[in-house]
Amino acid sequence: MRPHFHVAGFPVRIHPLFFLVALMTGWTLISEPARLALWVGIVFVSVLLHELGHALAFRRYGCSARIELHGMGGTTQTHEAAHLTHRQSAWVSFAGPGIGFLAGGLVWAASQLAPMGAPGGLADQGVRQFLWVNVGWGLFNLLPMQPLDGGHLLADLVRARSGYRHERKLLWVGIVTAVGVLGLAIGAKQVWLGMLALMLGVMNVEQLRRTPEVHPAEPRFVFQRRKASAPGAVSLPQRMDAPRGSAATVPLDEEDDLEGPHDPALVGELLLDSGLPELAVGSLQSAFTQAPLPRTGHALVRALLSTGRLQELASLLDSSHARQLSEDTLALISQHAGAAHEAVLTERLTALRHGRAPAPNEPR
Repeated sequence: MRPHFHVAGFPVRIHPLFFLVALMTGWTLISEPARLALWVGIVFVSVLLHELGHALAFRRYGCSARIELHGMGGTTQTHEAAHLTHRQSAWVSFAGPGIGFLAGGLVWAASQLAPMGAPGGLADQGVRQFLWVNVGWGLFNLLPMQPLDGGHLLADLVRARSGYRHERKLLWVGIVTAVGVLGLAIGAKQVWLGMLALMLGVMNVEQLRRTPEVHPAEPRFVFQRRKASAPGAVSLPQRMDAPRGSAATVPLDEEDDLEGPHDPALVGELLLDSGLPELAVGSLQSAFTQAPLPRTGHALVRALLSTGRLQELASLLDSSHARQLSEDTLALISQHAGAAHEAVLTERLTALRHGRAPAPNEPR
């Protein structure tokens, strides 16, 4: 889909729900249209600035990125996340809140040097709102709960040191944090904050239920740097293609390094299972491009169908990796594809099932 505009070279799309949610969070200002409009504008600028921080960090590590503002806030996606190490991914996660802290600090300093209007006036309230959104929300966003930046940051730091052995513990940290925030929200009578904490807690509980437990007796996963694999090593694609619950191990070696590339397939599945298909698409596209496994392809198709991105689904069926999609995945497409794209998708499904690629003159 075409972007609505570009910022610093990054394409940006805005979903109408973004502004609807911004209006809902400022509902106490409904009797003062000017202050409500100021609030919506500050939310828009602040969330865009936050996502720009992530995008600039991606660019710093050689990845292109695109920004989308939606009902849950914003998302910065890249198809090249597989190139990042866990430590680099951690910096990307921190860059969003970090640029908000910097912007908040600059605005606060400017307001101290040159007071903006009378106390309680529109300009003074604008400064307070800007600080709240960029500093207050930035601190909340660093709490160790998935899918907040703090949850991703903690997960990447743990994975950089210990691989993927502690996924359930990370989710338990998120659940305990959500319970604590919910208790504070109830005590402070902050309904919106309580609902957000409850939603995040439920998401972490659901993901915990779907995450298999790795017992201490099992050999631990070790991910090497991107270099020639040692004889007998098991690759990441092989591990991701293994049946759920089976153990794929790599022989331990003194030269092994737990710092390895970001795992977009796992991240995408975590987001998809958490009810965030829009956030999962980018990671799953990157994973399927890097290693076209049937399981990853099925997850990618589910995410595309859930978000209505049927044009991208048609492009996927045109790609050279489409033959890796399982029959169950093709059946899922046949069952859920919308009428507007039904003819195009049906032609591609038929072509795949007959073992040929779509003709060059077929509509795309």
